[in-house]
Parts: sequence; structure tokens; C-alpha cells
Amino acid sequence: MKNLKYILIGLLSILFIFASCQTTLLNPNENDKDNNVVFSEFNNAEIFEGRILVGYKNKDSIEEIKKALNGVVYIEIPEIKVVGIKFNGTLKEAYDKLKSLKLDGIKYVEPSFKRDLIDPKPEIIDDTITKNIDGVSEDSLWGMNKINAIDAWTVATGTNVIVAVIDTPIDAQHPDLAGQFVTGYDPVSGNLIMPDEDYDAVLGGPGDKGDDHGTHVAGTIAAKKDGNGVVGLAYGAKIMSIPIFQPEYIGDAYVADGIIWAVDNGAQVLSNSWGGGGYSKTLKLAIDYALFHNAVFVAAAGNDHTDQHWHYPSSYPGVIAVAASNARDEVTDFSNRSDTISVAAPGEKVLSTIPRHSAQIYGVYSEPYDYWAGTSMATPHVSALAALLKQLHPNATPYQIKKMMENTADDIDITGWDHAAGYGRINAAAAVNETLPSTSGANYDFYVMSGDGAPLSNVFISLVRKSNSGSNYYVTTDDGWVGLYSVDPGEYTLILSGPDYMQFDSLNYRSEEATVLTKDITLSDESTEIYLVLKSTFKLDIALDSTITGGAALLVTDFYSDIVLEQDISEEATEFSADLSDLSGQFKLIIYRDVTKSASEITFSGIATINGNPVPVIGIIPENESKGFIEDARFVNYAPAGYIPWTIF
Repeated sequence: MKNLKYILIGLLSILFIFASCQTTLLNPNENDKDNNVVFSEFNNAEIFEGRILVGYKNKDSIEEIKKALNGVVYIEIPEIKVVGIKFNGTLKEAYDKLKSLKLDGIKYVEPSFKRDLIDPKPEIIDDTITKNIDGVSEDSLWGMNKINAIDAWTVATGTNVIVAVIDTPIDAQHPDLAGQFVTGYDPVSGNLIMPDEDYDAVLGGPGDKGDDHGTHVAGTIAAKKDGNGVVGLAYGAKIMSIPIFQPEYIGDAYVADGIIWAVDNGAQVLSNSWGGGGYSKTLKLAIDYALFHNAVFVAAAGNDHTDQHWHYPSSYPGVIAVAASNARDEVTDFSNRSDTISVAAPGEKVLSTIPRHSAQIYGVYSEPYDYWAGTSMATPHVSALAALLKQLHPNATPYQIKKMMENTADDIDITGWDHAAGYGRINAAAAVNETLPSTSGANYDFYVMSGDGAPLSNVFISLVRKSNSGSNYYVTTDDGWVGLYSVDPGEYTLILSGPDYMQFDSLNYRSEEATVLTKDITLSDESTEIYLVLKSTFKLDIALDSTITGGAALLVTDFYSDIVLEQDISEEATEFSADLSDLSGQFKLIIYRDVTKSASEITFSGIATINGNPVPVIGIIPENESKGFIEDARFVNYAPAGYIPWTIF
């Protein structure tokens, strides 16, 4: 029956109308219902065909999924209970097969999205710039001077801190980087990457500039301070290479595995200069895993100059999203704007390392260095500063590290926090002298359910700051749950909207049945579970074309079983009303008569007012029949009577 849902949506093009609802707190032990599997849609996002990612509570149905698709498990991530399955065919074909199955113990099925390196912007550098690339005293390393690196180094250099560069392979034998590595990990092959191994040459090679990206990022983080070449802000730190572009993006499941491996093997900071569209539950679970283990997750905001909050991983809660600034302390034209931006950092005309084999092709004066621009180049400045702070405060939470950067940033662009620069351009010297915040960050689990306790998937949760100063947070429930970790305590407007009726597994078939809750909420510096109930309103006003001899009754039946409400309709009535707002579930609405007393055809019509939104209804009790279904007038030409339930939350 659910397949009909998409036909109805396509034919009717129903507008999504938000309506009001109420909320109550529940005892968590009162609810133990399984929900349908969430099948995440991908709309226009680029995906890997022939792959699905499956989140599970237990693995009982994994074999059934493999059998249905004739697929194989290509990766398993037990830490977050996810498997990746490869098969021959398209994602749509896979969804069509799986949606007809009862998949016990499965939380979600989603695509593996394609994502991109945040491409560096080309830089043309005047030949008058000195050829002697030697330390931060040169104008060519303006970014280090701008963020007061020299003063910061009197306090910390990143000693004993491991920074995972989740990027392309890296030339570990570059003269500025040799000796700066710990063992890395290739999530695709499962191979360990030895500290002195030039994995860039293994997977890339001469002329492949895409592989230069990770080496450039690594140089900004931890290039040695030895009087030669360039120097990284955290030159005392060590780099862990996690190559996720080989040369193309390897997929969300492999990346999630790489994130978890890095955290489990000592990475305290994770630097991510990549991203794209597509909300991946798998990626979010991996990032949450990192945050739970006190690893700082830094991500580039992107180079599209758009103002949005759908760029991932930078838009996930708890992530430090980084914008790019220039030598004039302006946010660059290409840098994305967003209400998730935390800080800005130097991201224009950034000189750093590139692989030795690229020197003759791209290098400045044929040396293994190049000037690049982008939020990709800004991000490693912030990752390196996180390493300095982790050296000083090894037990600090990701939230505390982020707040020390934000509290000491130099305000640029619009005064105060803004969508372009966040709290401002980082100041390394000020940050390393900042006192550790007394608050450790808010960690919240939200459970959203209907009035009868059914967990609600596909509910959008937005937390918007009442102060309009600082990052907002956006997440989506699956199986009625979603977590927000390492976020700012404070006063927020909580907005719940949904369930999204366009999703296959949502209980509702109509946009009008989706609800919106708006309420004020205070997030405190603690770990808390919040249980919320979405409660909708539903009223009927029906007109009969004639009276019914002997009277009749409105029957409300559970869609799958019993009568839950019966309301008499008097013999004289030509119209009646009913308020069903106290109910919760999926229902059939029936007008029932005693056919021995009244056998002629009866037609009726009216309005169902759902969450304040009118929906036209019609129906007929055929001659010599005892009942007629109250139907959505928009569906009658596309579905048999009584086939589409009415949903009341």
C-alpha cells in the first residue's frame, strides 16, 4: 500500500502546510514500540548506485536484505551498528524491493552520497614575492602572522597531540613533513599507512593535483619549524593520514569507518576539508562517536558563496565549521555563509606543502610548495589551533575547545557573530592564554513520538538561538530519536516539524497531517534525555444529502483492527460534527446504518479540519449497503475506498 503513497504525491502535488500542535513529557518506559524502517531520500543529491547503508538495532534482517538484493556486505561498523551492502542495480530498484519486506531490527536504509574535496581556488602570485621560503617571518606566510602564531608558540606547539587529516593521501617524505606522522589507515583496503610511507605516490602520482590537497592541508597543520620551507601552526603535533579521496570520494561508510578508527587510535583532532549535500545518518553517527570520545571535529564550510545549512559535515551539530578570510580580515567572496559558522581563518593565498612529485608541475619556483585558497586552507589553521589547545587541556571537551577559539577570535566582518565569519578570525595567541570554560557543553537525546507512543521518524528538529548570536542546529529523527552533542548551552526556540509525509516510512499520507511544534527550551550543561509528544487536531463537519431512517453512527476504527469510537447520528440529522483530536493512530472513518431500516443510496460531503487546515471529504453509502467510508476527496480517483488511512498524532 505504501507504494501508492508516491503515486498520490505525484498526482496531487499537495503543498506542505505547517500547523500547530502540543507537546508533553513522557516517561521513557511507557513506550517500547518499533517503528517502520527509515528509507532516506536523496532527491537531487549525487549518490553511489549499487550501494546502501543500513543502520540496525539487531542484525536479524541483514541476511534478508542481502538475499533480496543479491548483495554482499562490503563494510561493517559495529561501533555505530551500520553495514554497507553492495549490489547490482540502482538505489531506486533496491528501495522498491526492500520496502515490501518486514525488516525487524533495522533502523534506516540510506544512500551512500558522493562528496567533494572543497576545491582550492587558483592563485596567481606576483614573482616579486621572495624565493626564500623560510619560516613565518616571510610575507608569504601572512596567515601565521595574522593569527599571532609566534606568540602562541611560546605557550604551546601541539606536542603529543595527534591530528587526523581526513583528506587525500599525503606525501609523508616531503622535507617539511618527514618525521611528523603516526600510523594512518586506509578505510577501503584496511591497510595501515606507515609513518614514513608516501601514500600519495601509492594512490596518486605525478600530475594528479587532486592528491596534492591532503599534503597542502598537512603542511599548514604540522610542517616542521626548522628554518626551511614553511611551518605549521602545530609543528609539535603528529599527523595521522586517513585518505578518503582515492582519487574520488570513497563513500560515507568508509569515511565513517576511518573517523572511528582515527578516534580509537588516538586522534584528538579531526581535520576535514571536504563536504557536500546529503544528510547522512551514518556520517552523523560517526561524528557523534568522535565527539563522545572528546575528539574535536573541524570541517570546511565550503566555497560556494551560498548562505545555507545543508553542507555536510560542516552543518552537523558539534562540528567547528570554518569560513575563509583574507589578509585584510575580510571574509572571502567564495566562502560559504551559514548560521552554523563558528570561526574564520586565513584561507586566501595560503602557502603550504605539495607532494614532491608535483613540484615541477605546480610548485612555486619548481619547489614542493604552492599557494592555494579556499575554506580547505582555512580549516587546517583551526585544526592546528585545536591541537595547541588540546596540548594545554588534554581532557577538554570539543565544546570547550570550540568556545576558547570563539571567545578569543578577533571580530571581523559584521560586528558580533554573523553568518560570514561566525565569532571572528581565530587568534592563536589569545586562545592559548584563554581559561578553560567551566561548562563542558550540552549533550541531548531527543525522543519524538505520537500520542499513542509510536516513535516518529522524519521529524525535523531545529534549535534556533533566541539571542540570534551563534550557531543553530538542525537534525532529523529516525526511529523517533536523534542526538545533539557538544553543543552550546543556552536559550533556544525549539521547532519540530513533520513527519515529512514525502518519506516512505512516515505514518502520514497528507501534508496537513504533519504538525509543527514551536516552544522555548533551555539547554543546560549536562547530558539529558527529552521526550516529546506531537499531538494534532482533527475535526469533521459532514453534510448528508438526506436523513437516514433509523439513524446512523460514525465509526472510527483502528486502520488494522478494532472500533475505537462510535458516535450516534440522529434520524433527523442532515449534518453532524465530530472532534477526534483526542485519538492517536491511523484510522478508517465510516458512516454506518441499519440497512433493514434504510436501504437507499446516501451521499455525503464536508470538511476534515486537520491541524487547522481544511481537507475536502466525500463518501457514499451504496444502495442496500450498510456503510460508506469518509474519503479524502483528492484520493478517490486513485485508491479504493477505505484504502488510505487518516493519521492523527
